[in-house]
Amino acid sequence: MFNRREFLTGVGAAAVGTMTRRLHANELVGNLADSTVLAIDLQHRVGSLPHYWETCAGSDRTIVGLRDQWRQDLLRVRREAGIRSVRCHGLFDDEMGIAAHGAGNFNFLYVDQIYDFMLDHGVRPFVELSFMPEALASSANRIFAYKGNVSPPQNWKDWHDMVYAFTDHCVKRYGIAEVEGWKFEVWNEPNISFWAGSQDEYFELYKQSALAVKRVGNRIPVGGPSTAQLDWIPDLIKYCVQQGVPIDFVSTHVYPDDPQKHLFGQDHLYPFEQVIPRGLEQVKHQVESSKMPNLPVWLTEWSSQNPAFIGDTIKSCIGLAEAMSYWTFSNVFEEGGVPSGIFNQTFGMTDQWGIARPSLHAFAMLHKLGDTLVQSDSGPILATRRTDGSAAILIWNLIPATEGSVANGNPLAATGGSSESKGQSKLLRLKLNGVEGRFITISHVNGQVGSAIPKWQEMGSPRYPTTDQIAQLKSAAELPKPEVRPLTGGRSTAEISVELPPNGLALLEINRQ
Repeated sequence: MFNRREFLTGVGAAAVGTMTRRLHANELVGNLADSTVLAIDLQHRVGSLPHYWETCAGSDRTIVGLRDQWRQDLLRVRREAGIRSVRCHGLFDDEMGIAAHGAGNFNFLYVDQIYDFMLDHGVRPFVELSFMPEALASSANRIFAYKGNVSPPQNWKDWHDMVYAFTDHCVKRYGIAEVEGWKFEVWNEPNISFWAGSQDEYFELYKQSALAVKRVGNRIPVGGPSTAQLDWIPDLIKYCVQQGVPIDFVSTHVYPDDPQKHLFGQDHLYPFEQVIPRGLEQVKHQVESSKMPNLPVWLTEWSSQNPAFIGDTIKSCIGLAEAMSYWTFSNVFEEGGVPSGIFNQTFGMTDQWGIARPSLHAFAMLHKLGDTLVQSDSGPILATRRTDGSAAILIWNLIPATEGSVANGNPLAATGGSSESKGQSKLLRLKLNGVEGRFITISHVNGQVGSAIPKWQEMGSPRYPTTDQIAQLKSAAELPKPEVRPLTGGRSTAEISVELPPNGLALLEINRQ
């Protein structure tokens, strides 16, 4: 059965060299293909832009929340990217200690330390109810290097009582008003190797979990099925309606390289770059056609390390989901074991030692967008106004993936073409109307700007850089100061041209003066 994370088990020393070859291709910038003209009317508001991509971000298993680097990464993505909640696997793994000593004998010390830190810094838990404590498990089916048990419980009441005790503890510690603002999601990807039971057994797990949560507070949101490849949405809704089981949202996952035959019933139906939005569109239709047509849709896993792909996907998914949770915010990530070196092929907006990746800068730029959309021509652009009246415009140059691109879950390959040597720069000519300001600032992120990889290659690609080299890499990964240009044109109109390399992303800001 397909498992998008199988590649992690084979990541070793060779991964560093592989990534070097792929990312080195970003240095190749061809001749300008053409110039594209985009008109923007900054005074013509066309709708709101909720920052739904900031609602949540994913993480490795919960226990890593005790590590200093994870915490530093969290503070940064909260500050720069506006991430408001974090979803982790493995809440009930024995290393968390919650039920390591058996049914009814609970220990919430570690979860308190992790949740206290998150909440103290303005980040809420997105509670994924997984995996099975060994004392409650019905088999030794395990997943990943940390051996999370994925079997059904021996006794459904023991699982119900544990979920109830955990939820009750959270309410007593943080208050019902706070916990009602969280989300409780039942398990992770039960349709593939993350669940050793059947679909019917998952539905029973969902039922017991939802009833346990609602025993504590009827307004605490609970949902699922948290499936891979968009599965089981109509099935779970039908089950909940027929059985009278509460459900407040549906959640699922899709990656751009997921098999389209499974997703849509036809191979190669959509371009690589459209798999995520078309998948969400399909789920939204499934919900609206069900007997619970108003259920919110949460995409609780998706990923890419391509800045242009990230910007394009966010724009394409507007209105299709209440939230999108990027997988993951930190490279403190050990599904495949201990990382093999400073740079690796695991997920994260940051790399080892907290070195920023281009994906972090992409989300930081998205965070700077306003919450009001303004009129613009169709194309690679998101044009907005902020509450203070300033303007923020995001533009990109997404290179389509070549035919036959298959990433098998590898986030560095699942980038919509950034690993390809082919691709041309693009000149975007922006015609601005309704300008209030004399200067525009321009920030870029691409394979050369906002990435430590070129500097690392210059060093000879050391697997274990010295402390001085790490400091240099961290500095090289940061964005330079934005370019400042005067705006030329009439009193309220202006024109500006911006050149973008392949898969580059840029943020343009115009402050009122």
